[in-house]
Amino acid sequence: MKNLIYIIALLSLPMLLSGCRKKETVYTAENPLIIEVIINDTPFKTDQFLRIPFTLKTFEWKKKGLSLRQINVLDDATKTVLVTYNTGDFPKIYQDPLPVNNLMPYDKLYNYYFSIQLPVPLGKTPPQRISNRLVLRDTVNNKDVILEGGVFTPKYNETPLVIASPVKGTKWMFFNQSTNDYHFYTIIFIGGKLGTGERFAFDNMQVDDNFDKFYAGDPAKNSSYFCYRDTLYAVADGTVVACSDTMTENDGNTHNHLNFKAPVDYAGNHIILDIGNGRYAMYAHCVTGSFMIKTGDKVKEGQPLALLGNSGNSDAPHLHFEVGDAPDFFMCNGLPFVLKKFTRIGEYQDPYNNTPVTYYNVMNEQKMVMSFE
Repeated sequence: MKNLIYIIALLSLPMLLSGCRKKETVYTAENPLIIEVIINDTPFKTDQFLRIPFTLKTFEWKKKGLSLRQINVLDDATKTVLVTYNTGDFPKIYQDPLPVNNLMPYDKLYNYYFSIQLPVPLGKTPPQRISNRLVLRDTVNNKDVILEGGVFTPKYNETPLVIASPVKGTKWMFFNQSTNDYHFYTIIFIGGKLGTGERFAFDNMQVDDNFDKFYAGDPAKNSSYFCYRDTLYAVADGTVVACSDTMTENDGNTHNHLNFKAPVDYAGNHIILDIGNGRYAMYAHCVTGSFMIKTGDKVKEGQPLALLGNSGNSDAPHLHFEVGDAPDFFMCNGLPFVLKKFTRIGEYQDPYNNTPVTYYNVMNEQKMVMSFE
């Protein structure tokens, strides 16, 4: 729920390893050095890609004296490399020991874990089956170790949840989704379970007329931010199953009210809607005392709920929004979703690239500036 302006470029095109290999050892999925897919999410479309999200579990290669050199995602039928990650651009890799968190005591890990969103350009035939290859280096024995496995079939027969926007108006940016980075890589390891509630979450803010600033004036004041106290709306019909609006807001970018007593305090003032079929829409960081609903209320899509604020684990005023399969921001399975309708009005830091284009039933990529009816 932090790192608001985490806007990155698209992943680079696949690159092949260069240079000569003096020796090479090849392992397959049948070898004890395993790599397996443990999360296979529903693919979802953005304005540019079909994104295929998954999570891998592997052996602890560092304990075997190996270093990771490269990750390749392959079309398993043709062995064509679909995307390559090299040293410096690897996805976040979870390994033991995890950082200490007194509110959420993490498990000890005995494997490595990392998540990937494979971006397949729209119009290109997506692979029917995907596999993965790790290229590691054994410097002691002067050889490469190639581990192949993690074969899976994407769930093309499933469709992501379609929701209305939780905000209305213009010059909005939704970010920290449609990427391998934060929030997507977030996994909470507690009690033998994996919590991925933030997996498809987005943060949003509004920009100025030049599409490059999120506030005017003193960044330590909430009122300086264009999105502050904007109305938040129900993304679907549902029931309010949890809400809390008593936490003091932070002042601008100061992080001055972070005295948390429970994990849910990271969300600050928040709302959780049961929107049916085991899906829960979660809104975080709302303005103190701004709720227009209460627990138990039935709400309709588009109904006002609260005001966008800066409470909890927040860098500045914004909405953190996610959908999960349980009413828990962290210890649920985050679910992919797309927006019913939005209009692209430009790109971040590019107010001149502003021919409006309206999209239906897709999510946006990172740098888009949008409007909602």
